[in-house]
Amino acid sequence: MVAVKYTPKINTSKAGPRAGLAGKVILPVVVLLAGLAGAAYLVATKPQVKPETGRERTWTVETVAVKVQTVQPDLRLFGEVVAGREVEMRALVEGQVVAVGPRFSDGGIIRAGELLVAIDDFDYQANLDEKTAQLNEAKAKRREFMARRQAEIDALERDEESLALRQRDLERSTKLQARGNVSEKAVDQAKLELSRQGQVVATRRNNVEAETARSQQQDAVIKRLEVSIRRARNDLKNTRLVAPFDGFLRNTDAELGMRLGVRDRVARLVDADSLEVSVHLSNAQYGELLRSADKVIGRPARVVWRTGGHVQAFRAVVERVGAEIDPATGGVDVYARILDAGADAPLRPGAFVETLLPYRRFEDVVKLPEAAIYDQQRLYLVEGQRLEERKVEIVARDGNDVLVSGDLSEGQQVVITRFTEIGPGVKVEVR
Repeated sequence: MVAVKYTPKINTSKAGPRAGLAGKVILPVVVLLAGLAGAAYLVATKPQVKPETGRERTWTVETVAVKVQTVQPDLRLFGEVVAGREVEMRALVEGQVVAVGPRFSDGGIIRAGELLVAIDDFDYQANLDEKTAQLNEAKAKRREFMARRQAEIDALERDEESLALRQRDLERSTKLQARGNVSEKAVDQAKLELSRQGQVVATRRNNVEAETARSQQQDAVIKRLEVSIRRARNDLKNTRLVAPFDGFLRNTDAELGMRLGVRDRVARLVDADSLEVSVHLSNAQYGELLRSADKVIGRPARVVWRTGGHVQAFRAVVERVGAEIDPATGGVDVYARILDAGADAPLRPGAFVETLLPYRRFEDVVKLPEAAIYDQQRLYLVEGQRLEERKVEIVARDGNDVLVSGDLSEGQQVVITRFTEIGPGVKVEVR
């Protein structure tokens, strides 16, 4: 093993420990100054950006042209379809139901003259036959009375001729007695024969009067029997209860085999051609209609029935005004008959419908979308590329549109686009 001798290294530098400390201080300072100098250079050499001046915004709008015209808007009312004519069908005679019509049920569509129910007619036919036989017997008896009366009249004529002969015979005997040619007894005998014949004539005349009275009495009997026969025929006819008009049934109560009494209800029949819509007009609305040149009665209307997504429209005409004015509102009910109704139409009483009733006419007005009006009194016109404010008055409404009057000229463009910055002088571009 070789031993190594360590010889320490001796620092021969003259700076000593102070030189190392100075180096540690100066170097960071130099770095900091260099960074500051670089930043100053960058700031001094950065590009100068000139500020842009603000540009005015232009709004894109839609417009409608002003058209001054006469407009008759519609009153939009809601009402209910009611039956203008509905009858309660009742049994007119008593008896057992032996047949019912093929469509005799609730909702069944019935035509005029169609059978509803039939009642057993045996007793009614028998009654008619009996009354007819009695009438024939009464007429035969009347012919008998008339024959006897005629016989009495013929006999009266012969007796009156005999009376006239007796009268002439008496006159002749009286003249002969005055001359002395005939005895007084012969004259008395002639007078007796004349008196007897006079009694015979009087009896004949009474017989004629009696036979005439019997004939007249028989005429009355015949008349009563004829009335009875007409009643029997009517009862026989009424064993078949038929519909008096086209319609549809509800509340059907009769059944086959049921025994009905006179006036028992069978069903209710609604006239399909007399459906009406009932709407209520306020005091102001009714007053405006009265002010209109067109009368309330006879005014056309449209009825709109919405069922789900299906919409049906019907023509109608106002036929009557309610008998009373509502004391609470001052309004009145108005009834319009639906012209397009019928047995084949699906509309039924109780349906809730919208009714469009022509209102009064407004002259020299402008019809605009409601979106064009601000604060119920202002709108904006496009003049050049700027907006100009105009004040108007809303005189009526027509659905989603309004009727306005004011300082407006034909063809001017009214802004219908709404935005919060709208105002006089705003720059716009018409789309």
